Amino acid sequence: MRQLSVLMLLSITFLFSTARADVLPDVENVRVEGQLLTWDAQDGATGYNIIFEYGYYDTVRDALTYQLNEAGTYSVIAFNDMDDYGKNHSLERVKYAGESNDASINYDYQYRTLLVYKTCKDVGPGESCIAVCPNSYRTQFNNTVFIDYMSGGACSTSDIIEADAFISADAYKCTVPTYSGEVVAQAICPIRR
Repeated sequence: MRQLSVLMLLSITFLFSTARADVLPDVENVRVEGQLLTWDAQDGATGYNIIFEYGYYDTVRDALTYQLNEAGTYSVIAFNDMDDYGKNHSLERVKYAGESNDASINYDYQYRTLLVYKTCKDVGPGESCIAVCPNSYRTQFNNTVFIDYMSGGACSTSDIIEADAFISADAYKCTVPTYSGEVVAQAICPIRR
């Protein structure tokens, strides 16, 4: 009888401790409209992760649009508050060509390193400014160099507030807790040898 009780207790524990592994359906109708990335609402989603050049870039909650600043390939993955996510291997990917002359991005090429400065104006509470290492860069000597990885970065603001810094494989994100007139994100990008 005791063995049966232990077996029943283990069975019940197993039933209630199994992890959820739900996968949300793919986000549909991902498109670029001007400088906005837009998509259709996903039932059950509480937010969306923005993927840039096949890596995590930023998170959006309570919106179906995202302001684009960097030329490249974008996609969107839905998530909910129960840690369910959409798949990332069958995403709709869209290309954003960028503006012909984006004055908010400056490059400083020094020996074997590219410094990328992204300047964002009128950044609201919880908003971010993101500097991204490009895959390649044409130097002032008219030769193309290829970026190896992002080794770090920095954040600065025009106001006396601190910005929270977040790092990914090729981007440095600066998020402000309150309004700032200007935020500058810097990414340090070593050149591939």
